[in-house]
Amino acid sequence: MKSTSRNRVNFAFAMMIIIGAIFFSGNAGAAKIEVDHEIKSLPLGRQVELFEDKSGKLTVGEILSGENSAKFKPSISNNPSFGYTGSAYWVRFAVNNWTGDQIDWYLEVAYPHLDLIELYVTDGKGTVLDKRTAGDGFPFAMREINHRNFVFKLKEPARGGHEYLMRIKSTGAMNLHLVMWSPDEFNDWKSIVQIVLGMFYGAILVMIIYNLFLFFSIRDTSFLYYVLYYSFYFIYQMSLVGLAFQYLWPDQVWWHNNNLPVLICGTLFFALLFSRKFLDTPGHLPFADRFLKIIMVAALVILPFSFFGNYQVMMTAMMILSVISALILFPVSIRIYISGYLPARFYVIAWTAFWIGTIVYSLKMFSLIPDMFATRWVQQATSMMEVVLISLGLADRINYMKKELEDLNVNLESIVEARTRDLDKALKEKEKKDLEIQMEYELTGNLQKGFLPPVPYYFEGIKVDAFYRSMGKVGGDFYDIFHMKGGYIGILVADASGHGMPAAFLTALAKISFDEAIQSCLFPADILRQVNNELITAIKTDDFVTAFFVVISPAFEVFYGNASHQKAIVLRSDGRAIEEWDTNGLFLGALEEANDMYAEGQDVLHYGDRLVMYSDGMIDAKNGSNESFGETRFKNLIKDTADLPLQEAKDGMIAEWDRFTGQMPQTDDATMVIIEIDPAYSRLFEYRDRGFKLLSEKKFDEAIVELKLALEINGMDEKTHLYLGECYLKNGSFEKSVEHLQQYLKNNEVDANVWFHIADAYYKNGNYAMAYKSALMASQLRNSFTDALAVCGHSLMKLGNAAEAVKFWNRILAYDPGNKTAKSELEKCNA
Repeated sequence: MKSTSRNRVNFAFAMMIIIGAIFFSGNAGAAKIEVDHEIKSLPLGRQVELFEDKSGKLTVGEILSGENSAKFKPSISNNPSFGYTGSAYWVRFAVNNWTGDQIDWYLEVAYPHLDLIELYVTDGKGTVLDKRTAGDGFPFAMREINHRNFVFKLKEPARGGHEYLMRIKSTGAMNLHLVMWSPDEFNDWKSIVQIVLGMFYGAILVMIIYNLFLFFSIRDTSFLYYVLYYSFYFIYQMSLVGLAFQYLWPDQVWWHNNNLPVLICGTLFFALLFSRKFLDTPGHLPFADRFLKIIMVAALVILPFSFFGNYQVMMTAMMILSVISALILFPVSIRIYISGYLPARFYVIAWTAFWIGTIVYSLKMFSLIPDMFATRWVQQATSMMEVVLISLGLADRINYMKKELEDLNVNLESIVEARTRDLDKALKEKEKKDLEIQMEYELTGNLQKGFLPPVPYYFEGIKVDAFYRSMGKVGGDFYDIFHMKGGYIGILVADASGHGMPAAFLTALAKISFDEAIQSCLFPADILRQVNNELITAIKTDDFVTAFFVVISPAFEVFYGNASHQKAIVLRSDGRAIEEWDTNGLFLGALEEANDMYAEGQDVLHYGDRLVMYSDGMIDAKNGSNESFGETRFKNLIKDTADLPLQEAKDGMIAEWDRFTGQMPQTDDATMVIIEIDPAYSRLFEYRDRGFKLLSEKKFDEAIVELKLALEINGMDEKTHLYLGECYLKNGSFEKSVEHLQQYLKNNEVDANVWFHIADAYYKNGNYAMAYKSALMASQLRNSFTDALAVCGHSLMKLGNAAEAVKFWNRILAYDPGNKTAKSELEKCNA
């Protein structure tokens, strides 16, 4: 019986071997794993065979062929890891179930950053029975089991099994941590891990929120940098273990595949920012601080490339920067602690643990150390230590600062008193300096206003009135009136860039340049070119001047040029037609090329026409509603005041402008010049012309009648006063002659002939002292003016000063040796 029973057992055992041999005849090379109901979890690292497909293109059919089957090699690592590689890896293993029941089991690929996993279930004879696909290249919802890692549901039939082929390809690190689970054991383990991870992330989140509240309470930026650093690190850790893809962005495949370099970059940047602030490296070790800033800049430079650059390159760069940072910060923190900064001790301990975890994990990523439980979770463990220790360090830092503050408070009263004295002294010096500056500004402003020509102004039928108001005590706007050759008159409005003293200095330079330019040039384009050259030489900054220049001939022809200024506005005498004058031209003092751009326009002003030139401060002024005065309102105001006399029109325009702006502070200098061709000047010209003709015909009384009519039109007309003075001199009305000639001299002081005529009138009227003074002025203006020298000599003789008179008679003979009067008077003096 025993023999029979033994034979039956041997027969059954032999049959099982035969069945297994038949079942697995096609996969004799596959690693075999036996399962039963006792299986709970089994790491498959050493239970599988591996094959590296360097081309990454082999298909499952090619792998199942005999040619490639022999290339599989047994794995020698519990957690095979190959770092960053472009190869595809094939994993092969067989699972046998010798029990009489079907066995369900889970296959976990415990690394959540693999791009593509293809699992082929075969019958062991080369036939693919099923294919499963997973990877972080697919939305999270496509996974078989809702888990942060990749988990496949598999089953083995009673007294049977399958051969499994797995193809894995990824741009990230190739970590093949494979685990076989029973469903119940997996769910239990999953719950435990979820609790652990929940505690880990919950603790970090609590510390983030706690330190954020501290920041709002204390306003110490160290806490803000701490919060930013751990916020990035919190999300980085969640992404690293797959929880972020599971809960935060399950549909954002691209972001999940590319976020690690970005998050590492942000984490490193704020970690360094926090470290510099916490350790005060700028104060303790400036040299090391410069290196930390360089790494921070490098992280910021890498950041934008992290979104689209090569994943392996970006990860490598960030890991290198992290290791370099660790190598710098560790000795730096120790050095600072040794120097006496006690809060650094927490930093040394905490960051030592953290950087050890970072280095270990980096070495694991590059397959330099094995991928196992300790290396996989080392960052979480050390990070938890760091979170607590750094928070304690911040608290200790506050205590340290509090103690320092208490030490300072010991002598605070005396320090405050000394500082108060110093502050009072500095304040008084500042007030004195401010007063001096304000006085200088006031003086400069008065000088600047003194440069402006007096208005109202009248010349040969041309009326000019003006308005100027600077934003401050000095300004950058100015206007000017120039008497030019041939009876031409030039009128300028200009605006220097900027405000205040620099702009005032620039206006002074511009005024001098225009004064010089009109000495040699008559037309606007030539004047603007010369001024541009002068200012380019003088101005060494980016400042410039805009200008509008007009030249008006005695016949009221107008030549004008614009250098990037506001256009001039012309209101014709009918009161309805508005024109704008403009030319090409760039601002002055900036570019030599602008000389080729200046152009000039030509037009004619008729009696009653008005020309308005202004700066942008007039139209850019705003009211309380932030509304600009504007060009349209400005033009309408010119038309509305067309029927008023020129000065009243200007005053009315300024009153309306002030009413519009109200109490709003002025934001720019404002200038306006109004020019009018006097409508009455045509009649004045006729009277004056007839008076001059009668004067030349020696009909003095008739000439006086015509010239008086001209003065009734314009009592300030200089030529009319000159002609009247000549007429009265000729008909013997010497006092009236002096009166009118002196009126002419008010704007023509250098006219030697008129001074001589006044001297002649005084002499003939018996006022020898005034005759001498007037004749002396004429001789000073023209040294060789012998007639004036003769009046000086005769006047001195009348005044009984023959000795002084001799000097003048000798001067006359020096210019005119044959002068009989001088010889005769010298003989009298010597007799």
